[in-house]
Amino acid sequence: MLKINEKISVIMPAYNEARNIGRVLKVVKECDFIDEVILIDDGSSDKTVEVAQGFRDKRLRIIQHATNQGKGAAMATGIQKAKNDLLLFLDSDLVGLKPEHMLKILSPIVFTGEADLSLGVFGLKKIFRTTPSKVANRIFPSISGQRAIYKKCLPPIERIRKSRYGVDLLITRSVPKTRRVIIALEGLSQIIKENKTTDPVEVIANRIKMYQEVAKTLKEILEDERESRH
Repeated sequence: MLKINEKISVIMPAYNEARNIGRVLKVVKECDFIDEVILIDDGSSDKTVEVAQGFRDKRLRIIQHATNQGKGAAMATGIQKAKNDLLLFLDSDLVGLKPEHMLKILSPIVFTGEADLSLGVFGLKKIFRTTPSKVANRIFPSISGQRAIYKKCLPPIERIRKSRYGVDLLITRSVPKTRRVIIALEGLSQIIKENKTTDPVEVIANRIKMYQEVAKTLKEILEDERESRH
């Protein structure tokens, strides 16, 4: 394993991911280059916390929100609790995660210094035969949940907290394009919303809600950019 001199905090927001969180934590636990792992349970009604507690990793800290507050709030809590400046964000429903994927995300920041924000996107192989989320992730890398960034490069914490599903776009647009790098992560994907429930109405509602929140954040960002030019 490559030697990383900087200490890294992994931040993982989770909501009702009892069936998936263990698979991700198992891989993260293998990585000795990670200094701490912060799991933020965003008001789950399943056994997400119980599954995570079973790992008994001294680097793992579990923080619970009493109610569901949205992805932005979960990430904001993780950022505030993280003791290190370099943050690695991971979704809690990843499939095929390997330590090499995490190192590839970190590389443009800790090894080459070419970026302040490194975005990991699902790989290009067989992209048109794969899940809708994998296609969307590749076409719209700005909303990828797999990323590394220094705290000092983040937007204001309260804005992150209020952004809900728009949080990834908000963070991306806060870093100049010249300091962003996109990394393809072959073999990595995630469980799509359609496979997390058998209720089609719930699936549609969740999709609509997610895109509405992303659109709202984009609108606010564009308004801010217009104002800054005047």
